[in-house]
Formats: sequence, structure tokens, C-alpha cells
Amino acid sequence: MLASHIGHTADIPTRSLSLLKEADLLIFEEDRPARLALKSAQVHREYLKFSEHLQKETLEQLKQCLKEGKTAAYMSDQGCPSLADPGSDILKAALAIGAQIKVIPGPSSVTAAISACPIRMDSYYYLGFLPRDKDFRSKTLQKAAKRKEAIVILDTPYRLQNLLEQCSHSFSKNTRAFLALDITGANETYFMSKLGVLGEKIGPGKNKLNFVLIIDNK
Repeated sequence: MLASHIGHTADIPTRSLSLLKEADLLIFEEDRPARLALKSAQVHREYLKFSEHLQKETLEQLKQCLKEGKTAAYMSDQGCPSLADPGSDILKAALAIGAQIKVIPGPSSVTAAISACPIRMDSYYYLGFLPRDKDFRSKTLQKAAKRKEAIVILDTPYRLQNLLEQCSHSFSKNTRAFLALDITGANETYFMSKLGVLGEKIGPGKNKLNFVLIIDNK
């Protein structure tokens, strides 16, 4: 399980780069991140994709590789494997046949956001990516609002403004929140404000940037 960068390719762990050269089988989520990672490793290799449409085929090839005593390396699009990505299914398949698991730790958007966050984070609730369904999202946020601790939320960039509006209703407009945008990327920016006005501070053209939202619900 190989950690990758979260916005700046220079942050890819050197051990991850080495294994991209040495592993018998490589598995990625999508083509573009795969090409960037292989370019950083200065290697051109074939790889498998583990996506919604290729899971069964990829898992079968993974199992065969491991049964033969070979090594397989999985790298998610960004950050650490299995955190808000399909890597857990690959782990389950490897563990089911008794394969040895090794982890190359590295960048994580959650821990990076916490590092820059002025909110006390002795304990927090990781809500992760929210459901797509509007009503289900609303219920999930209302349930989280009952918890008396910081809430960590991830979501798709283009849903950011809607998410802030929903959070204003589920928590309150006066609840403090911290927003980390494009961590380690070219547009890395941090905002600390009340939920009711946080959307106004972001400005236009930010709907393509990855983000982590931390709500101060203590």
C-alpha cells in the first residue's frame, strides 16, 4: 500500500517511488494520477486500474500475482491508501489469501489540514465523504451536529458551496469552521470563519480545488 502526494508530486515518499519500479504488479485508481506518479519515479510501466468497472478483473490478477509469491503495489490518486478510496477492497483480497501487507506511509489531507487548523483537535469525528443524495446528506449532517467534537468533512470540489450552505442549516450560521483548500497545491489557502459567511470568503473559481472542512462543534 503506497502513499502518494496530495497536491505536490515532490511529496511522494521515496519508498513509494522505489516500489513503483520494483513491484511485479502495479495498481492505480485512474490514468492521470498513475502517469504522474510513474513520471516522478522516472519509469514507464504497464499497470492495472481499480475502478468501478474493472474491480473484478483487477482483483483476479492481483490474487494470481500474490499466490505466485510476487509483489503488488497499490497507490491511490492522492494521499494514503484506503482512506476514502477503494483500497480497502484490495486489502481484503490480499488478506484473504494470506499475503503479507506492507504500508508506505505518507501525506494525508486530513492530518495536513489538522496541522494548519487553529481548532483544538484532541479528538474529532471523521465524517469523510458525504452521501450524494440530498436528503441523506442532510440527515447525516444533522446527526453529526449532535456530537460535541470537531467534525472533519471531505467532499467533491464542485459540491463545496452547497456543502457550506447545508452545514449552516445543520449546525448554525455562527458555528466556527476551518477550510483547507488545495493543500500543498498551487492554490493552497486556509480560511477560518463562521459557516454563514465562509462561502463568501472563498471567492469565485475555487470549485475545482480539493478541500477539507473542519467544523468546531465543541
